[in-house]
Amino acid sequence: MTKDLDIVVFGATGFTGRFVVEEICRTANSLHKLKWAISGRSEQLLLEVANIISISSSNNVRQPEVIVADVSNPESLHTLAKRAKVFIDCVGPFRLYGEPVVRVCIENETDYIDISGEVEYIEQIQLTYNDPAKSNNVSIVPACGYDSIPADMGLLFTKQQLDAKSAIPSQIEMFSGFCTGSAGMCANYGTYASLVYSISNINSLRELRKHANRPIVPRVGSKLELLPSRTFDKRVNGYIIPSITTDHSILKLGQQLDIMFNTGVLPAQISSYLVFSRFRYLAMMMFSGSIFKFLAKYEWGRNLLLKYPKFFSFGFFTKDGPTLEQIKQCSFYHRFYAKGISKNRLTTEDTNLINSTEQIKPLSILPHLQPDVEIVTEVKGPDAGYATTPITVVQCAYTLLTEKSNIPKGVCTPSVAFGKTSLLQRLKDNGIEFNVIGDHFY
Repeated sequence: MTKDLDIVVFGATGFTGRFVVEEICRTANSLHKLKWAISGRSEQLLLEVANIISISSSNNVRQPEVIVADVSNPESLHTLAKRAKVFIDCVGPFRLYGEPVVRVCIENETDYIDISGEVEYIEQIQLTYNDPAKSNNVSIVPACGYDSIPADMGLLFTKQQLDAKSAIPSQIEMFSGFCTGSAGMCANYGTYASLVYSISNINSLRELRKHANRPIVPRVGSKLELLPSRTFDKRVNGYIIPSITTDHSILKLGQQLDIMFNTGVLPAQISSYLVFSRFRYLAMMMFSGSIFKFLAKYEWGRNLLLKYPKFFSFGFFTKDGPTLEQIKQCSFYHRFYAKGISKNRLTTEDTNLINSTEQIKPLSILPHLQPDVEIVTEVKGPDAGYATTPITVVQCAYTLLTEKSNIPKGVCTPSVAFGKTSLLQRLKDNGIEFNVIGDHFY
């Protein structure tokens, strides 16, 4: 099969898609003579994007080929996927438009990544297409935007730092927060629509997991106790609540897939929290969340939510999306407080059990051992949706393009896919920071 395009950006005229195109223009000089294309439903809009690239690009990046394709036209998708080595999908909501693209990529032996943050879609794709992707020697890696890459790769980074201290991971708490400037913070309607559909299908997700038959991640060491909700945590200087975001689900799924794909990355007990600098922000989020949860159950409620995003989100989501000033001023962080167990405390039997490649293990491993090693790590980056997401998805594409032999075939989460590649360093080189900030809790 002749593939004359290195990368295709599908949905290049969308709000996030345009930022992805800009990021390729900024970084394409790191690859030799990148051949790429931009694709979407409207030829006129695609030509406008191509014209902007022609005028503004200062890196002498090749002009992308313009290819019209639409999810509702399978033949156009086949034509696109036949030519591409790596397919970047920016067309959401993914539960409505993602699966046909994944299917076409597998049929045409094209590696696929996307910017999805919809857990039901991600887990359904993993269950349905893992074996076909393996059979066709294809890597399918959803969730390569902000929703998962910083947290998932941050967890991997934290485990690596524990290993460097000769410890196995036991308990890891992740705290996630945002920093804004005077312009405030805002997100695009597409993200909002995905959120509405995700909440409305929470019961479907529960049923999917019941029948998924994935391996159970064993508990290592003494039990990790959950922190009380809506309390002030001095470590992060903010009010916390348990996180039910995509990040947490991807971390849990990634640990299951570490076992399935036999990556050698050891499991840990994980808890995740959202951080709010002021209690009123927490109260607003909880109030809005309650309304969402109720209305999303019903079709009329979903229609209301989708029609009036600004009203139901206290202005956080708008159909216009954030301004450039808001994007410039916003940033995010994930902070990991990790505890491990020194390897020199383990017996030979303990070590053999932990390193066993068997998918079925005891529900609890080393329950009698209290962790004795601590470490604090942090992942930081610019605006989550429109600066970090383009960085992460483009670097994932470059990694797939240049290090295919080091990436598992099948459908897997980012840390499972890119754990043995240069992705961490690529992210560091492009503005996503991974740091060890302490060796004890405080």
